[in-house]
Amino acid sequence: MVLRGVRDLILIRHGESIRNISESKGPFYQSNEAREAVGVLQDRLFPLTKNGHRQARNAGRGLKSQFGIPDLVIHSGFARTVETTDGILKAYSGKERAKFQVLENHLIRERNSGYLMNYTEKEVREMFPWWGDYWHYADKFLVIPMGGESMISMAEGRSTAFLKLLEADSYKKGGNKIFVVSHGRAILGLRYLLEDWSYGRANYALANENPPNCSATYYRFGAYGHPHLQFANRILR
Repeated sequence: MVLRGVRDLILIRHGESIRNISESKGPFYQSNEAREAVGVLQDRLFPLTKNGHRQARNAGRGLKSQFGIPDLVIHSGFARTVETTDGILKAYSGKERAKFQVLENHLIRERNSGYLMNYTEKEVREMFPWWGDYWHYADKFLVIPMGGESMISMAEGRSTAFLKLLEADSYKKGGNKIFVVSHGRAILGLRYLLEDWSYGRANYALANENPPNCSATYYRFGAYGHPHLQFANRILR
């Protein structure tokens, strides 16, 4: 995908959230106690852990060291990306922060996980016994969480719309160097578009390449707006 007007694009996954702790053991809560420890929240409300705040501050220092002062910083508006952005911005002085804009764009929110995200594994097995086989055997790029969205619909829909808006904003707001603070699957959707991934490559990435918390993926754009991947999923300190 061509983006004219953009020079450097850095995609940053948010820091560790309280939901990430439970997700490390599977997509659903292991028990009701585990669910109560986190709380039944809308996805946009899950905050960072203490470790996530530390990761964000470290990422800010690394981003400043590697890239200097950005022209635009864009986050999804979800609590965990807002808090990550705040942590990153601590690396910059007030005078430096006055030189760039911070924007919110809901198009780079996380993939909609549907209405099973607050269920326990036992509840899912009892109420939807067919779900495990469907999720396991369906292609990762096409599978649709119950009440949610598939990766392909997210990527071909709102991820595409975001990149088009990014190109327009880069002209209007001087966005030569842009930090995008987003979510793991949303970043994979953007990479699918920017790198023109094949169907098989996208499926492999979803199964094996979820970006680590506060990692950065960096594209440098050529004279005609073609993106060139410089590195992916790198922790900057």
